[in-house]
Amino acid sequence: MREDSGTKADAALEPGADHSKRSTPGGAATEVGTLKFDLLRSALYHDLRETKLKRVHRILVFANLLAGSGAIAAFGYQFPVVGQVAGVFVAAISSAQLVWDYAGAARDHADMRRRFYGLLADTECPAEEIPVLDLRSRMVLIYADEPPMVRKTNEIAHDQAGEALFGDDFSRLRPKKERRGIFLRGR
Repeated sequence: MREDSGTKADAALEPGADHSKRSTPGGAATEVGTLKFDLLRSALYHDLRETKLKRVHRILVFANLLAGSGAIAAFGYQFPVVGQVAGVFVAAISSAQLVWDYAGAARDHADMRRRFYGLLADTECPAEEIPVLDLRSRMVLIYADEPPMVRKTNEIAHDQAGEALFGDDFSRLRPKKERRGIFLRGR
């Protein structure tokens, strides 16, 4: 989920970039704190993407079933244009589901979320026992399997992870009101 275009906002999104001086609930910021932030942000990102893709899939399945139902067909018998439009609508929705596979993408994000939370669970032990290098290398392997990142969703996950680890005074990238707008626009 890393993307570098060299702007200040990109630097703020880089895991650990502006968090090295912050303190975590467990004490001063350390490599472990940065690792926890990276893992939590990634897990939250995949949770947000999974939720959105499941929602899109369910809406399309509902619309497909509704447009293809016998009631629409019976109504289309009396009004042929409605029947033809419903047929085109069913074909378009079915094609979109086959081509973009929203359900499959949601499953992929669910798998990535589980993998990141699994690594995060490995950090829940005394700091001196956490194999940071091993966890970082396993994290890089997961990054290799990730689909392309949706930047706005990553910003929301960044803010949520920061608030969870550092509290409400976390230096947000955007005001909450503006973030809500991003959420409603579909990330």
